[in-house]
Amino acid sequence: DRLVVSPGIGFRWGGVAGYDQAASEIMPHAWKGGPQTELLMRQLADMDDGGLVVIAAPENPYRCPPAPYERACMIAHYLQTHGKGRSKILILDAKDKFTKQPLFEQGWRRFYPRMIEWIPGSKGGAVTEVDPKAMTVRAKAGEFKAAVANIVPPQSAGRIAIDGGLANSDGWCEVDAWTMQSRVHEGVHVVGDACVPGAMPKSGFAANSRAKN
Repeated sequence: DRLVVSPGIGFRWGGVAGYDQAASEIMPHAWKGGPQTELLMRQLADMDDGGLVVIAAPENPYRCPPAPYERACMIAHYLQTHGKGRSKILILDAKDKFTKQPLFEQGWRRFYPRMIEWIPGSKGGAVTEVDPKAMTVRAKAGEFKAAVANIVPPQSAGRIAIDGGLANSDGWCEVDAWTMQSRVHEGVHVVGDACVPGAMPKSGFAANSRAKN
């Protein structure tokens, strides 16, 4: 009588020029656990001290809004504690603000001074093109040669939601915020990150809290 689906997210390959599934094997997104996160870890372990790590953060919506900035902290801590403290982390962001920004920036100044730099969209931070062979990342702010490039591409609901006709033209599933029932197909309830913003933030904490209600 009822169908509950949890499609998760998919990636909008081509949302950044030059970035497709093949490119992600050189410049990992690491936005799904498994081989991608392992690849990013190996690249960080292999990079020389003084190298540049570029993190490309997409425009909203995407899975786990604070994650690119949490990741910058984790990478900085790893580099500091593994003899690579001269390395730099550059966050190229399509947005002009992000979740808990003042707290992150305070933490960066306190624990990783001069190690993490954030360039917002209004200052040319949005990544427009990548070249995996040359390991370059381009934005209006400039072209950057990366030792490690963590490119988080624009996202959508998972492929099964799109193929099943549950997604809107933006690639996300519109639902009733209280029942999570699809606004397209009666009797189908969509839960998790596939839903449009407003129904629920795309974070594990929000999902856990909502489930208890």
